[in-house]
Amino acid sequence: MCTSYRLVCEIGVSTTLRTFLLPSCRPSAYDLQRPRAFCSLILLFLHHHHHHHHHLVRIYQVRPESRSSWSSPPKLSAMQLTSLTLATAAALLPLASAAPAEAKTTDGISSCGSAWMPRDDVTIGQGTDKRRGFSSAVQGFCSAANGKTVKPNGYLSLSTEVFLNGGKTPSEYGLQGFVNFEVHNKITSDHTISKNDCVKFLNALSADGGKCSGADNKDTKGGTWQVGPNGISYHALGYETPPKEDAVNKIFEGSAISAQSANKGAGPPLNPWPFDSLSNIKPVACHSHNDYDRDVPVFSAFSAGCIAIEADVFLSGGDVIIGHVFPTPGRTLRVQYTEPLRAILDHNNGGSPGENGIYKARPDQKIVLMIDFKTSDTKTLDAVVAALQPLRDGNYLSRVVDGKFSQRAVTVVASGNAPFDRISSGDGVPNRDVFYDAKVDNLESKYTKLNSYYASADFKNAIGNPSSAGAFSDAQKAKVKSQVDAAHAAGLKVRYWNLPGEYMWESLAALGVDYLNADDMSNTARLKRI
Repeated sequence: MCTSYRLVCEIGVSTTLRTFLLPSCRPSAYDLQRPRAFCSLILLFLHHHHHHHHHLVRIYQVRPESRSSWSSPPKLSAMQLTSLTLATAAALLPLASAAPAEAKTTDGISSCGSAWMPRDDVTIGQGTDKRRGFSSAVQGFCSAANGKTVKPNGYLSLSTEVFLNGGKTPSEYGLQGFVNFEVHNKITSDHTISKNDCVKFLNALSADGGKCSGADNKDTKGGTWQVGPNGISYHALGYETPPKEDAVNKIFEGSAISAQSANKGAGPPLNPWPFDSLSNIKPVACHSHNDYDRDVPVFSAFSAGCIAIEADVFLSGGDVIIGHVFPTPGRTLRVQYTEPLRAILDHNNGGSPGENGIYKARPDQKIVLMIDFKTSDTKTLDAVVAALQPLRDGNYLSRVVDGKFSQRAVTVVASGNAPFDRISSGDGVPNRDVFYDAKVDNLESKYTKLNSYYASADFKNAIGNPSSAGAFSDAQKAKVKSQVDAAHAAGLKVRYWNLPGEYMWESLAALGVDYLNADDMSNTARLKRI
């Protein structure tokens, strides 16, 4: 197995002029630039001043157990010699001040990442919650890695929670994600990690005025700090998702780690699921609109603290599959939503069904799973009821018991083409654990807390289209207040969709709207926690 290469410039058959250590088994063109230019100058010098065969210059690469010849000197005419001399000199100009490869110790940032992270811990939700910043994450990693040895061509990694602020004001915008730390040793000897050096290297990525730092929000894109001549890399990169490997808040060795891609097919959105990563998240009154369409379904909504998530379903082959217009075969409600919810709830209750909800920080907080029926076939409801079985088996579903609404961890709300009459009578819903999405702008007396839970409407149709929060008129506010009061009197919760913009949230919350329709999960950072 390859551990490293050396590039050797040799004169004659035995005299080594210079040995250059290469960073890996597959050196880049940049890695080879200086050693080959050096050897080329020697070659040119010998051709110009001596024309004896014993002055042959060879450039070859040494592996652990073999040698492969790379080049031998060409036969050069006077014109070729002049051209090659000029070209070689030009190639050497940017390297003229560099020390020999083995002695180079000019440490620095070699690249930046793409996901912005606030440098310091941040308070969000108008002072009601906190999120971890880059510097705290660095301290955690470097403490865990302190004193550990990374073997040649080896890796040592750890992934931990961090706030991702998208380059915007972190107190108002962002979502909890992950920062993946990695130390990659590309030299031929062991590298022992020192906490102090580790902190110094990684914190340089967020230093004021640095190439990876943002001036306005005191944030960083993370990146890579190179130790020595491309010998050891300290990486810190932000991602929305946890790693594929078992590396969340624990040291992982042996190979590099990589962020998961969300599964939008026949499986849970994330696997493995980072069960404890949301332990400190406090809930907020947001409804994750069209949740299934997010980059990371379910997880992003819970990272934001939302207390409602929405899935659109179609009847297909006797099951309900997820999608808005073109559903994905195999992407069922059960595998994408009900089974992951059951797993999270069981985990929060010590591994088996219990009373705790989705949010460990607020175990009494209940959530809504809204299912928007896109097909009107009567069998759609039957398929939905069947898909809810994992939650039903854990006694996690709200239901009607002895003529009263009994709220549990998850309340299922059926919307769209869902059949109200069947839901109200319990036809095909023997446990009475599916509730209807009533019309808040046409609230009939038949909608009660025993058959409905939400009372919703298209805001633009029901109220209007104010171009800003300031343009929200008194008449429009009065209309909202009237609808909210009527719904609350019936025991229902209010949600408006198709908002003019998320600038309406605070105004609607002040009028008593219970669930704020959210498309951008990062915007929810500005909302007060429950």
